[in-house]
Amino acid sequence: MFGISDKKMRVFLVLAAISMLWSCGKDHPTAELSGNVYFSATEIPVGGALIKLDQRTVTSNIQGKYRIEGIAGKYHLVAQKEGFHSYYTDIVISEGVTNLDIDLTSIDYTCTLLGYVRGSYTGSLQPGIVVVLLNPDGRDSKIITETTEEGFFRLFNVPLGERTIVARSEGVIVFQETYFFENSEIMLDIIIPEPFEFVDERDGNVYHALKIGTQTWMLENLAWLPSVSGPSSGSYLIPYYYVYAYEGIDVDEAKLSGHYRDFGVFYNWVAARNCCPEGWHLPDDDEWKTLERFLGMTSYDTYRDGARWEGEIGIKIKSKYGWNNDGNGDNSSKMNVLPVGGRFDQGGFDTLGDRAALWTSTESSSVFAWGRSFGGNVSWVDRDRFDRSNGLSVRCIMD
Repeated sequence: MFGISDKKMRVFLVLAAISMLWSCGKDHPTAELSGNVYFSATEIPVGGALIKLDQRTVTSNIQGKYRIEGIAGKYHLVAQKEGFHSYYTDIVISEGVTNLDIDLTSIDYTCTLLGYVRGSYTGSLQPGIVVVLLNPDGRDSKIITETTEEGFFRLFNVPLGERTIVARSEGVIVFQETYFFENSEIMLDIIIPEPFEFVDERDGNVYHALKIGTQTWMLENLAWLPSVSGPSSGSYLIPYYYVYAYEGIDVDEAKLSGHYRDFGVFYNWVAARNCCPEGWHLPDDDEWKTLERFLGMTSYDTYRDGARWEGEIGIKIKSKYGWNNDGNGDNSSKMNVLPVGGRFDQGGFDTLGDRAALWTSTESSSVFAWGRSFGGNVSWVDRDRFDRSNGLSVRCIMD
C-alpha cells in the first residue's frame, strides 16, 4: 500500500487551492460600474439617489457620483429617490470599468419657467431667440427652446435652486442671469439689448447703437466731417479727414457723395482720437479685446498681434453683404462692418470691397497706433499697427 507524508499532503492541498483560485478568477472576472446621477437633460448632480444592482446597493454622493466594485455579469439596475421617477435598465458589466450616467426626472424638485423676451429699446416682443439652461460647467444643457413669433418661451423640468439662464440671438449671447428657483411655475420676462438711435448734435447725423455684453457700440462708421482733404495730403500731427474717392476740399460737396452716406469718414489717428460725439469715445485696444472675448476669442489670443482666427470673430463682425470673393460675414454681432477700404500709406484710397480698418486710441510707437482690420473671405480679426497718417474708419463706444 502506497502512502503520502503529511508534509507532502499539505503542499499538494496548497497548490490545489491556488490553482482553484486562479481558475475561478480567470473564468469569473470582476469589474466595476461607476457614473453620475443627473437631473434629466442636464448635468446638474442628484445626491442621495439609491442605486440597486440586484443585491448590491450604493447611494450617490453630493456631486451625484456613485461606484460599485467587484461585479461582473448581467444585472437589473434600479435608481430611486423620493420625489423622482424611478430609473430602470438591464446592463451587462464586463472586465474593467463600465460607465453609466443616470438621468432622473422629478416633479417635486423642478419647475416650469415661462415668459416673454422683449427688446430693451422698444419693448417689442422678440421671436427666434434661443433660451437655454446652463449646466454647472457653463455649457448648454438639453433644456432649451426658441421663442415663438409672439416672443413667448417655456422651459420644462428646470431643477430648483440656483440656476443660470442664457438667451442667444444668432448664436451671440444677449442675456445671461443667475436666479434662485423655488416654485413649481415661474414667470420670467427677459429683456435683451436692441439697437437704438441717437443724434450727433454737431451735424444732425443719426446713428444706431447697441449694447454688446457690457459695452455699447455704434453700429455704423462715424461720419462727422469738419473739413475734408484729398488722399494725397496727410500728416502724423495735424487732423485730416477723407471721404472715399473724393479728391476735393469742399465739405458740402463731399457730403453729397454716396460713399460718404454709406461708408462714413476716414480719419488719420490725430483726428480719430477726438472725433466722437459727446458721451462717446474712440475705443482703446483693451476695449476691443473686451468685445473680442465676449464674441468668443480666448483672452490669450486677444493679446496676439496679427491675424487671429480663434472664435471666427471676423465672421461675426463683418456685414452680410458687400465683401468680394464670397467674403461676407454673418453679422451675428450686429456690428455690420463694411469693406470700405481706407486711405493707406501710398496716399491713395484702396481695398474697397476687400478690407475694413478701424482705429483704436492706443498708440504703439511715435508713428504707429493699434487698429483692427478685417479681410474678405477670411474669418480673422487682424490686430495691427497702422501708420498714424493713414485714413481709417471709426466706431465710437459709449462712455
